[in-house]
Amino acid sequence: MQGLQDAMVRYSKLTIKNFRAVHAFGDAIVERLPHFLGEGAEVIGVPPLGDYKTNGDDYRDAKFSTYTAGTLTLAPIQMGVAVGIPHKADDGRFWPRVVVEFEMIGDAIAVSVGDGPARVRGVPMPHTIEDVEKVCAEIHEYIRSVLENPVKVATAVGRGKLGFI
Repeated sequence: MQGLQDAMVRYSKLTIKNFRAVHAFGDAIVERLPHFLGEGAEVIGVPPLGDYKTNGDDYRDAKFSTYTAGTLTLAPIQMGVAVGIPHKADDGRFWPRVVVEFEMIGDAIAVSVGDGPARVRGVPMPHTIEDVEKVCAEIHEYIRSVLENPVKVATAVGRGKLGFI
């Protein structure tokens, strides 16, 4: 029984470590992304699934899949990121939501953006500003590539990794 108890304690500690590291990293991405995208960009964290609104503040912890999960596990954690892209012709905004997924592998985090493969790997805990910038670049590239390819839009929306309101 001692072996099972020790394993349970290790699992619990890793789960909490994963939760804290991913939440801190996700918050840093949402905070940095508007600066990365440039003038006029707006970014808010939104739930990765279901409805979301863009007329308020960041959803805080509710932008992570752990918010509604109930029991914490060492499973990958998803975060919704809504990017407000200003229209060129008027004062409106287009608000696509991209799902970013974080998976703890050993003592590092691998990040997938949208329905693509893990493109940012080996993010240490704690993360660096360079790691945040890499994910910001992937989010920018993902949104650009999807919007330039109508087939990719349908695929991303169908897999639930890109949403529009």
